[in-house]
Amino acid sequence: MKGGRAALLALALGAASGWLLPGSDQEWVAPPEEAARPNPVRTSPEAVKRGRSLYRQHCATCHGERGKGDGPYSRLHARRAKPPKDLTLPEAQARLTDGEIFWKLSTGLRQANRIFMPSFGEDIGSENDRWKVVLYVRELGAGHE
Repeated sequence: MKGGRAALLALALGAASGWLLPGSDQEWVAPPEEAARPNPVRTSPEAVKRGRSLYRQHCATCHGERGKGDGPYSRLHARRAKPPKDLTLPEAQARLTDGEIFWKLSTGLRQANRIFMPSFGEDIGSENDRWKVVLYVRELGAGHE
């Protein structure tokens, strides 16, 4: 896919995902080139185990241990903007590409001085480790832990 078609696909993925920017009718969408990135890390028990460990350390406080969007900080997010996404829902899994999950995990979502999702680009400094978190998020969608 080139140029305009890739951009339209990314826009459609973002629009279908329901990830509205807080206080806005705009979607939180990864740039087309980021959404199109494939996961370079192969699925293996070790990679998923590492992704699970990192997810629990960095993501579970909001998204919950099982990815249901019910972590200890989920109520705070619901009051400030929107609750964290339930990452186990088939429609959420289908709407987001691996590249978009990686980009959102890496860049986070901030508006002015409000952080709606932290950036984990530095906290999970290794790109390979962030891709392993993506593998684990996919496992959540498949009903695995």
